[in-house]
Amino acid sequence: MLSLEQYKKEKKTIDIYEASKLAVVLFFVPLILLGLPFYFLWRPVLQFYWYDILIFSLLFIVGIVLHELIHGLIFGLFAESGFKSIRFGILWSPITPYCHCVEPLKLRHYIIGALMPAIILGLIPAVISLFNGNLMLLIIGVFFISAAAGDIMVIWILRKESMETLVLDHPSEPGCFIYRKHSR
Repeated sequence: MLSLEQYKKEKKTIDIYEASKLAVVLFFVPLILLGLPFYFLWRPVLQFYWYDILIFSLLFIVGIVLHELIHGLIFGLFAESGFKSIRFGILWSPITPYCHCVEPLKLRHYIIGALMPAIILGLIPAVISLFNGNLMLLIIGVFFISAAAGDIMVIWILRKESMETLVLDHPSEPGCFIYRKHSR
């Protein structure tokens, strides 16, 4: 495993409650940006039955698990020790599931792993819904874009870092540690 002795360490975390506020914004923005074209293309009838709510609820629960598994899959592909470096759990205070990589990744790999659930579970289904008219797919996609608010916030606080900077998930808080090489 990589020695971090020649690196300067800095903690970068986010406020989980601020992430919840962002999640609301990240719900309505894609809902408008994707929902308006969806409406004009498909003119859906907004009629929901009990089984629609059941299906949505099941998809949402499965999606939450998939969200973390996607993080783990991507981080594991880039981690030096592979999937042995991946841990899953739940922060019980805000009831937030998480995936944690116990070894540092290059920032570019960390970004890919952090954003992939929003792309796979959110953006792709929402865009597909524009082509097939499936309202449930649109709603699920918008929800999973919103569910990536914390990931997006973490990437935002890292935006000015070099792509070669090393990033290590924080083990107990939403965020990470960054490691920059000491300049000599």
